[in-house]
Amino acid sequence: MQIGPVALPGDAGAHELDLAAGRIAAIRPVNSEAERLVLPAFTDPHLHADRAFASGPRPPRSLGDAVELVSEVKRASTEDAVRERALRLFGRALAHGTLRVRTHVDVDELVEERALRGVLAAREELAGRLDVEIAAFATKLCDPTTEQGRRRLTAAVEAGAELVGAVPAFHPDPEASIAAVLGLARDIGVPADLHVDETTDPAALRLERLADETLALGLEGRVTASHCCSLASVPEAAARRTIEKVAAAGITIVALPALNLYLQGRGDGTPRARGLPLVRELHEARIPIRLGSDNVRDVFYPYGDADPLESAFLAAIAAHVDDEELLLAAVCDGRTRLEVGDRADLVVLDADSLREAIARRPPARTVIRGGMEISP
Repeated sequence: MQIGPVALPGDAGAHELDLAAGRIAAIRPVNSEAERLVLPAFTDPHLHADRAFASGPRPPRSLGDAVELVSEVKRASTEDAVRERALRLFGRALAHGTLRVRTHVDVDELVEERALRGVLAAREELAGRLDVEIAAFATKLCDPTTEQGRRRLTAAVEAGAELVGAVPAFHPDPEASIAAVLGLARDIGVPADLHVDETTDPAALRLERLADETLALGLEGRVTASHCCSLASVPEAAARRTIEKVAAAGITIVALPALNLYLQGRGDGTPRARGLPLVRELHEARIPIRLGSDNVRDVFYPYGDADPLESAFLAAIAAHVDDEELLLAAVCDGRTRLEVGDRADLVVLDADSLREAIARRPPARTVIRGGMEISP
């Protein structure tokens, strides 16, 4: 398969690509105008497929209010309803050029195993087209410090989840919750991805504790922290100390601009503080930064379409990220260039540069997996 003439990230001029045996076999410059842009296929590292498109009776007034509203959605969710929602979300992600996603799936007494079974069924239907990684998510109603909470998370991993996670701020003892989730991850041999500091309140910062616990348990490089908004609200010395520990612990940070800009500081007036971590400072410390879609058209967030370019657009504006390589790495799981020998997992867009792709987010995209064009 040959593609070209196209623009490539980080390279001037137009190029042609030869794809063979599932990989990029050749890249050569051509004396022509680039007709489209080729990027590495996208990765969306934070979704909630079990709740996607399940809207509530009204917009949420706050994060806590959204948590209460979603209870009825979960009670009413059948395995087949979850499967259909997940398939719809995964189809949108695939159409945008995403070939790998991580979805958090609720584990608690309200939804029981229905959410996990529904997402597992959707994953099976898309096997070979979209890679779906599942994090068993201990919600407010599943405290990992308890024996029951630990059993639920372990059972979810045994059923097919690849990671464990939680929302420690909603558990009776958040720091004990962090320790319990990481301890379980170590014991059963899986990575962890935790929702932490989903607030602009500086007193709520627990990212530092997560880094300390990661180092203490020897889990360097196996922990992800999602949200991390309050890092931007603490004094500079505390932020710098926390960032140094996060770097030492090898923690990946996932920023979720759409959801956190929508929910944080939500009230009667325009919010003064914005819900984003210190993206640029974390990047300067060589901490991996990723961008995720989070909730899509559900109780928590009524907008979104699982398009990584939208996340990049919002981060560029709200976090003042001008570094295009940072933005590309954040939505391509660290990939910023195309090289001969790379797996031919690509997305081809109607744009002449990454900047134009982020600005326009063109809907017409060709998705290539292993050198073969696939349809959503």
